[in-house]
Amino acid sequence: MEKYRQVYAILRYDAFQGPSTPIENLISVKRILLDEEKARAEVERLNGLNEEKGCRYFMQATRMSEM
Repeated sequence: MEKYRQVYAILRYDAFQGPSTPIENLISVKRILLDEEKARAEVERLNGLNEEKGCRYFMQATRMSEM
């Protein structure tokens, strides 16, 4: 039994917020996916849809634990 499962978090960075905005309000987790290629494709899709809105999406590999 695996202790951790590899997952891929899709994160959004809100560049349109002012410089005085705390970092915890600039970055949000939008979705967690199990498949790396699907996560990459979703990041590309979201960046294409929202490139004019001042936000940027990126992917971060992480681990999920069922504690």
